[in-house]
Amino acid sequence: MSKHAFLLLSSPETPGKFANPLNYARQLDEAGHDVAVYFDGAATYWFDGIEDHPGPAVEAYEQAKERGLIAGVCDHCATFKGVADAVEREGFEIESTEHGPDIAALVEEGYELHTV
Repeated sequence: MSKHAFLLLSSPETPGKFANPLNYARQLDEAGHDVAVYFDGAATYWFDGIEDHPGPAVEAYEQAKERGLIAGVCDHCATFKGVADAVEREGFEIESTEHGPDIAALVEEGYELHTV
C-alpha cells in the first residue's frame, strides 16, 4: 500500500478545503494505506473554538482524530497564532516553537504529499 501525508494549511473559514482532505485521508486509511495528517499555518486556527465550525468539518476532524490519522500540529504556527492552549486541550503536545512537519523526512519515508 502507499503512504500519504496531508498538509492542511487552509483556514477553517473554508470548511470544504478543510473537511475534504480529512475525508480523503479517512478513505485512504480505510483502504489500508498509511496516512498522516498535519495541521500547519492557518489550519492551526481550527483548534480555537472547534464547536463553532461547520458540522461536516467537525465530523471529518473527529473521525480522523478517532482513527489516529492526525500526526501533528506545527508548534511554531500554533504558538505564533496564539492557539497552543487550544491545541493541547485537544490532546496534541506543543513542545517548542520549532516549525513542522519535517517534509524532507516524510518524502524520504516514501510519503506522497498532499497540500491543501
